[in-house]
Amino acid sequence: MMTSNSTAELIAQIEQVAEEYARFVEALTEEQFRRRPDPNEWTVAEITGHVSEAPLTFSTHARRLALEGGGKAGRPPEDPGRLAAVARLADRGPKEGADLVRMGVREACAVLRSIPEEGWSVEGDHIREGKLTVRSLVQSSLLDHLHGHLRQAKEAAGVA
Repeated sequence: MMTSNSTAELIAQIEQVAEEYARFVEALTEEQFRRRPDPNEWTVAEITGHVSEAPLTFSTHARRLALEGGGKAGRPPEDPGRLAAVARLADRGPKEGADLVRMGVREACAVLRSIPEEGWSVEGDHIREGKLTVRSLVQSSLLDHLHGHLRQAKEAAGVA
């Protein structure tokens, strides 16, 4: 887990790992993109569908917490939006997946930049992680999450 000193650094790190993820995905063959490493594991296409959607979802949660002075954050694994995102690349290739990741993270970072500086220290209640500041939520649910899915995608593609 990386820690960031400033909001700008945190957002820049999110952009950097998202670009690393997108470059990795667009270099894959169709076979690698669709390879299922285990019957219970996601393919890179499924991981990428999730990665293209999750940053905007969690940045929106973070902004809502910051502006409302707290509240609930997070979503359960069976969330319909999460599940729909996993399937969104069923008929698309690696390049389209990479483009969707870039677009989703660009939108997410714009949302993060709209959070007032004092909002980053507001506490919320994450459904799995408990009490977290907005900064901690963004660190774990965006930056660390992207790093984790990049590792997962490399394993799923058989290149880890």
